[in-house]
Amino acid sequence: MKSPFKNALRAAVVASVPVLAACSSPNKPIAENGAASPVSAAEMALMNQHDSLMAQTSQLYELKAKLSGYHSEAPAPYIHGLLAADKAMMSWMHQYKAPDTTATAATRLAYFQQQKLILDAVQRQYKATIDSATRFHNEHPAAGEVLPPASK
Repeated sequence: MKSPFKNALRAAVVASVPVLAACSSPNKPIAENGAASPVSAAEMALMNQHDSLMAQTSQLYELKAKLSGYHSEAPAPYIHGLLAADKAMMSWMHQYKAPDTTATAATRLAYFQQQKLILDAVQRQYKATIDSATRFHNEHPAAGEVLPPASK
Protein backbone atom coordinates (compact mmCIF):
# COMPACT_ATOMS: atom_id res chain seq x y z
CA MET A 1 0.00 0.00 0.00
CA LYS A 2 1.37 3.39 -0.96
CA SER A 3 1.43 6.15 1.60
CA PRO A 4 -0.65 9.30 1.02
CA PHE A 5 2.56 11.35 1.31
CA LYS A 6 4.22 9.46 -1.56
CA ASN A 7 1.10 9.82 -3.68
CA ALA A 8 0.89 13.55 -2.96
CA LEU A 9 4.58 14.08 -3.63
CA ARG A 10 4.39 12.09 -6.87
CA ALA A 11 1.37 14.13 -7.97
CA ALA A 12 3.19 17.38 -7.18
CA VAL A 13 6.25 16.34 -9.17
CA VAL A 14 4.19 15.16 -12.14
CA ALA A 15 2.11 18.35 -12.07
CA SER A 16 5.22 20.55 -11.99
CA VAL A 17 6.79 19.10 -15.16
CA PRO A 18 4.53 20.96 -17.62
CA VAL A 19 4.85 24.14 -15.56
CA LEU A 20 8.63 23.97 -15.66
CA ALA A 21 8.61 23.34 -19.39
CA ALA A 22 6.21 26.22 -20.00
CA CYS A 23 8.21 28.80 -18.09
CA SER A 24 11.41 28.75 -20.10
CA SER A 25 12.00 31.57 -22.52
CA PRO A 26 11.89 30.56 -26.19
CA ASN A 27 14.41 33.29 -27.09
CA LYS A 28 18.12 32.80 -26.66
CA PRO A 29 19.18 35.61 -24.31
CA ILE A 30 22.80 35.80 -25.50
CA ALA A 31 23.77 36.67 -29.03
CA GLU A 32 25.95 34.11 -30.75
CA ASN A 33 28.77 36.61 -31.13
CA GLY A 34 29.31 38.20 -27.73
CA ALA A 35 28.28 39.23 -24.27
CA ALA A 36 24.72 39.67 -23.16
CA SER A 37 23.03 43.00 -23.71
CA PRO A 38 21.51 44.75 -20.67
CA VAL A 39 18.11 43.39 -21.73
CA SER A 40 19.43 39.85 -22.10
CA ALA A 41 21.30 40.11 -18.81
CA ALA A 42 18.08 41.26 -17.06
CA GLU A 43 16.15 38.36 -18.59
CA MET A 44 18.84 35.84 -17.63
CA ALA A 45 18.96 37.17 -14.05
CA LEU A 46 15.18 36.87 -13.81
CA MET A 47 15.21 33.30 -15.12
CA ASN A 48 18.05 32.38 -12.74
CA GLN A 49 16.05 33.77 -9.84
CA HIS A 50 13.03 31.78 -11.02
CA ASP A 51 15.12 28.59 -11.25
CA SER A 52 16.50 29.16 -7.76
CA LEU A 53 12.98 29.50 -6.34
CA MET A 54 11.77 26.43 -8.21
CA ALA A 55 14.61 24.46 -6.61
CA GLN A 56 13.18 25.43 -3.20
CA THR A 57 9.71 24.17 -4.09
CA SER A 58 10.52 20.60 -3.06
CA GLN A 59 11.56 21.89 0.38
CA LEU A 60 8.26 23.74 0.60
CA TYR A 61 6.30 20.55 -0.25
CA GLU A 62 8.34 18.46 2.19
CA LEU A 63 7.63 20.90 5.02
CA LYS A 64 3.95 20.97 4.16
CA ALA A 65 3.83 17.17 4.24
CA LYS A 66 5.62 17.05 7.61
CA LEU A 67 3.33 19.66 9.14
CA SER A 68 0.24 17.98 7.69
CA GLY A 69 1.15 14.90 9.74
CA TYR A 70 0.58 16.69 13.03
CA HIS A 71 -2.55 15.73 14.95
CA SER A 72 -3.39 19.27 15.97
CA GLU A 73 -4.27 22.61 14.48
CA ALA A 74 -1.01 24.21 15.66
CA PRO A 75 0.78 24.00 12.29
CA ALA A 76 -2.22 25.30 10.29
CA PRO A 77 -0.89 28.87 9.93
CA TYR A 78 2.45 27.51 8.69
CA ILE A 79 0.78 25.18 6.20
CA HIS A 80 -1.34 28.11 5.00
CA GLY A 81 1.83 30.19 4.57
CA LEU A 82 3.54 27.44 2.57
CA LEU A 83 0.50 27.08 0.31
CA ALA A 84 0.33 30.86 -0.17
CA ALA A 85 4.01 31.01 -1.15
CA ASP A 86 3.51 28.21 -3.66
CA LYS A 87 0.43 29.95 -5.05
CA ALA A 88 2.36 33.22 -5.40
CA MET A 89 5.05 31.44 -7.43
CA MET A 90 2.50 29.68 -9.64
CA SER A 91 0.65 32.96 -10.19
CA TRP A 92 3.87 34.68 -11.21
CA MET A 93 4.72 31.92 -13.67
CA HIS A 94 1.24 31.97 -15.21
CA GLN A 95 1.23 35.75 -15.72
CA TYR A 96 4.82 35.97 -16.98
CA LYS A 97 4.98 36.66 -20.71
CA ALA A 98 8.32 37.87 -21.97
CA PRO A 99 7.93 40.61 -24.55
CA ASP A 100 8.53 39.63 -28.12
CA THR A 101 12.02 40.33 -29.41
CA THR A 102 10.50 42.85 -31.82
CA ALA A 103 9.60 45.09 -28.85
CA THR A 104 12.02 47.93 -28.17
CA ALA A 105 14.94 47.26 -25.86
CA ALA A 106 13.58 49.83 -23.39
CA THR A 107 10.18 48.10 -23.31
CA ARG A 108 11.75 44.69 -22.76
CA LEU A 109 14.13 45.97 -20.07
CA ALA A 110 11.29 47.72 -18.22
CA TYR A 111 9.23 44.52 -18.31
CA PHE A 112 12.07 42.39 -16.90
CA GLN A 113 12.78 44.97 -14.18
CA GLN A 114 9.10 45.09 -13.22
CA GLN A 115 8.93 41.28 -13.14
CA LYS A 116 12.05 41.17 -10.95
CA LEU A 117 10.29 43.34 -8.37
CA ILE A 118 7.38 40.90 -8.31
CA LEU A 119 9.67 37.86 -8.14
CA ASP A 120 11.68 39.53 -5.35
CA ALA A 121 8.46 39.68 -3.31
CA VAL A 122 7.75 36.01 -4.04
CA GLN A 123 11.31 35.15 -3.00
CA ARG A 124 10.89 37.01 0.31
CA GLN A 125 7.60 35.18 0.86
CA TYR A 126 9.26 31.80 0.15
CA LYS A 127 12.11 32.52 2.53
CA ALA A 128 9.91 33.81 5.34
CA THR A 129 7.41 30.97 5.15
CA ILE A 130 10.02 28.21 4.81
CA ASP A 131 12.05 29.69 7.67
CA SER A 132 9.05 30.03 9.99
CA ALA A 133 7.66 26.57 9.15
CA THR A 134 11.10 25.02 9.66
CA ARG A 135 11.50 26.81 12.99
CA PHE A 136 8.04 25.61 14.12
CA HIS A 137 8.79 22.05 13.03
CA ASN A 138 12.15 22.03 14.82
CA GLU A 139 10.69 23.49 18.02
CA HIS A 140 7.56 21.31 17.96
CA PRO A 141 8.34 17.97 16.29
CA ALA A 142 5.39 15.73 15.48
CA ALA A 143 4.61 13.00 17.99
CA GLY A 144 7.12 10.17 17.67
CA GLU A 145 9.45 12.12 15.39
CA VAL A 146 13.09 12.32 16.43
CA LEU A 147 14.99 15.32 15.09
CA PRO A 148 18.79 15.49 14.84
CA PRO A 149 20.40 17.68 17.49
CA ALA A 150 20.54 21.37 16.55
CA SER A 151 23.98 22.62 15.57
CA LYS A 152 25.25 25.75 17.28
